[in-house]
Amino acid sequence: MDWMIWAAAGGGALALIAAIFAALNFAPARTTILVDTQGSTARADMKTLWGVGPAWALRALPKEIAGNPMPAFSDPARIGYALMTPGIAEITYATLQRLLALKPATAQFKLAFNLPDAAQTRVVQTAVQAVLAAAPAPMRQAVSVSTSESLGAEVSVRFELNVAPATLKSIYARFNTTKAVREFKKRLKRKPKASKRAPREVQAS
Repeated sequence: MDWMIWAAAGGGALALIAAIFAALNFAPARTTILVDTQGSTARADMKTLWGVGPAWALRALPKEIAGNPMPAFSDPARIGYALMTPGIAEITYATLQRLLALKPATAQFKLAFNLPDAAQTRVVQTAVQAVLAAAPAPMRQAVSVSTSESLGAEVSVRFELNVAPATLKSIYARFNTTKAVREFKKRLKRKPKASKRAPREVQAS
């Protein structure tokens, strides 16, 4: 009979662990999403269980590299080529829509760029403006586009909201696995070859 008692106790412990894990993952967490290419930061700081549970940090970039500007974003040729990735404006817009649907207390998405190639600058501006033109007011209020003081591009994001870790992971996974984002990452890793042709216009629907 002892084995039955131990088995029941073990099953109860496993059920309790599963319940705690589910609560931590699926209950709302007080969350701050921070992205800063100038500081090589992309993370979500989460205080689980409505802000009274243990703290988690979900990182898209390693903590060890934080503090200095991301080299690829400071390379105007490389970032200019990457920003012209077809579909990157649309998938970013869709992801921001999903975050705004969660009714964040703070929502800021700042894009600043300074590209030496005037044609590239027009392509990026056209793509962003075309997407924002038909955007609802909360999106237009959250997003700002400006000129960077230094060559390259800067992205700064801050969202403060209550969201379950599982929901946030799902939103990030949908963004990170798209064709446009995969191509964007590839372009960041390699320097574009010199071309005499003007950059192709990015289609934004």
